[in-house]
Amino acid sequence: MHTAGGFVAATLLAFASGLIPSTGPTADQAPSRQDADVMSQKIMAMFAHSLSAAADATLHTSFSEAELNAYLVHYATEDLPVGVAQTQVSLLDDSRVRTRALVDLDAVRKSEPRGLLDPLRYVTGIVPVEAVGVLTARDGRATFTYESGTVGRLPLPRSVLHELVAFYTRTPDTPTGVNLDEPFALPAGIRQVLIRRGAATVVQ
Repeated sequence: MHTAGGFVAATLLAFASGLIPSTGPTADQAPSRQDADVMSQKIMAMFAHSLSAAADATLHTSFSEAELNAYLVHYATEDLPVGVAQTQVSLLDDSRVRTRALVDLDAVRKSEPRGLLDPLRYVTGIVPVEAVGVLTARDGRATFTYESGTVGRLPLPRSVLHELVAFYTRTPDTPTGVNLDEPFALPAGIRQVLIRRGAATVVQ
């Protein structure tokens, strides 16, 4: 169910995210196919609930960080935009999320002219990018408040994160991509996402 990859990205933004880049899991933390299958079944159940006559009834769906990352590896790779790979998510305390990935910065850098003071003028290649922030998702809408991050071994300026997200979330329907300064709608009738360390719960 490949459309579920977009569902995860839209729902969790940078669980996003597929939206922001990862160095990937280590060999002894390789995401299991069993966890991926469990997450896939939960996502399909959420979709089915949003389309069913019982959609007025509240549904709580909980999943673990391991299940989410396994799903991203085994099912959602084809849904990632070209230039983003090995996305990995850490679910932290107090609704905080850490996203990691490998990102093609050349594609972004070459997308428009760069001035001498533009940080993207001086970065090249495919590099690991990490972003940490607070994901607030309630009343059917979500916001992501950026806290800190790195691009390679350097600090990730907020302006650069915004441009990376906007560039890699462009679609025919949203040609300018996702604007991190604006709330975005949650799909499939999702009203709230509750995040705690190592797990999350979606409320429909």
